[in-house]
Amino acid sequence: MRYVLDASVAVAALRENEPFHADALRRCMPLFLGSDEIVVPAIFEVEVLAALVRRGAAVASVSRFFDLHFANRTIVTIGPRAARAVRAVVGVTRLRAADALYVWVAAREGLPLVTGDQDVLDRALLAGVRGSAP
Repeated sequence: MRYVLDASVAVAALRENEPFHADALRRCMPLFLGSDEIVVPAIFEVEVLAALVRRGAAVASVSRFFDLHFANRTIVTIGPRAARAVRAVVGVTRLRAADALYVWVAAREGLPLVTGDQDVLDRALLAGVRGSAP
């Protein structure tokens, strides 16, 4: 399966005390095992790394985890044209910048968005993006 994965789901899958840890881990296991593929904005790695390092994880171990378990990822970067497109998503959805970036990637790639944030899922529909909770 191929989808856009919100960083919050990856973090929840890796941290047992997160509110939807079990659901996020269940959703991410095929990804960790190499059978699913994700498409993510470049900020995904920064968000996941920052969330885990701020809670005590070592940068090197998180980096190794990425290399091993997020190997099936396509990273989407943004330039000036893409930034304008994300700005248009913000105008339609009224989402925060990072959330709008994930919605834009999902719209651009024609993929579902997986996020634990119901408000993002609801607003993503305004941009023509369907998604699901983990």
